[in-house]
Amino acid sequence: MSDRIPLETALRGAFGVTRPPFGKGLRPDELFVTSAFDQSLDRLRYLVERRGIGAIFGPPGTGKSTLLGALLDNLGQATHAVCYVSHTTCAVLDLFREIARGFALDPRYRKADVIRELKNRVVKLSRDQKVQPVVVIDDAHLLPTHVLDDLRLLTSFDRDSRDELTMILCGHSQLESNLRLAINEALAQRISMRVRIPALTTDEVGAYIDFRMEAAGRTAKLFLPEAVTAIAQSARGIPRLVDRLAEHCLLIALQGRRKEIVADIVGEAVSEVDP
Repeated sequence: MSDRIPLETALRGAFGVTRPPFGKGLRPDELFVTSAFDQSLDRLRYLVERRGIGAIFGPPGTGKSTLLGALLDNLGQATHAVCYVSHTTCAVLDLFREIARGFALDPRYRKADVIRELKNRVVKLSRDQKVQPVVVIDDAHLLPTHVLDDLRLLTSFDRDSRDELTMILCGHSQLESNLRLAINEALAQRISMRVRIPALTTDEVGAYIDFRMEAAGRTAKLFLPEAVTAIAQSARGIPRLVDRLAEHCLLIALQGRRKEIVADIVGEAVSEVDP
């Protein structure tokens, strides 16, 4: 039997943490919140209350899914009916059928029938049951342009004189480019709320790293300012890349029996991770 100590156990002993600091699976109360995050969340909450179409744009790893999760976690099940769709590489009929299933419908096989049933379901929820229907389409940058245009059909009620449904499109920056195409002009004009997720500043990266370390049980400073600056620059302020770099820094420091994370350790981590 091997006497080698598992890496996770070694990290705990070396750096005084109770768990890997930069892993997934954080509880809602463990989210790192910036002023930009708070502002974006407030705008999305406003959108849900007023209804209509919104869009979230941002490069991969900037926290779009985290923002969506924070929004949806605060919508009451008794007051909101939420349909979340992330399979966006399908045909338009399959997408509409997926949305229909999200609203507890057994969808038919003609697009016109599915759309009609969906709109009837939305009206019943909104007007009769006083429940706000919300559709969230994640990875919407993968949707073909003609599918984006078709989604507009779900949001028109009473000859476009009222909003019954909240629809949120979420995707990479390519989504914003797709919405600028002429074929999507009618949909783009109906988007009443656009949220762009910014990268973290260097100061925010430092606060983020400290936050994650503290959440894992360590309060003493481990990442020195020069290391934080190097991580922020190499990761371009993208939280997912910050996580990867910081985790590799811990492994390198563990291997070298280093007690602090300095810039040269970050440089070695960058060569391993290549963010």
